[in-house]
Amino acid sequence: MGGCYGLVNKIKELRIKHGDTLKNLAQKINYDYSYLSKIERGMNTPSLPLLKKIADVYEVDITYLIKIENKYTSAEQRFMHDIDTNLEDLAKKYNLSLDGQEITPKEMEFMIEVIRKLRFTFQKDKD
Repeated sequence: MGGCYGLVNKIKELRIKHGDTLKNLAQKINYDYSYLSKIERGMNTPSLPLLKKIADVYEVDITYLIKIENKYTSAEQRFMHDIDTNLEDLAKKYNLSLDGQEITPKEMEFMIEVIRKLRFTFQKDKD
């Protein structure tokens, strides 16, 4: 299952907590049951749009699903904390925007998590 283990567990825990079978979830999000089954078995990696659908159905933030557990040294954690602390300052300093709208610190946090997930997935694929 590799890097998706935590993600798969979170999806499965939410599904069970809400009393859903895989078939129920597939119907709720209008998605292929067999593909969802392969995701839960670690054979496929879910796309971000699919994760968004699952997050919406279970009324959780998508960042909950994709957040990777901390496996960093204390120095790395301090460094990342400093980055997180200064996201708002970075957004203001560089006037970061997308499609004419200012990028919020919450959006930046989400994108950092997405990048971490992608890097982890790509690294897993290289191994």
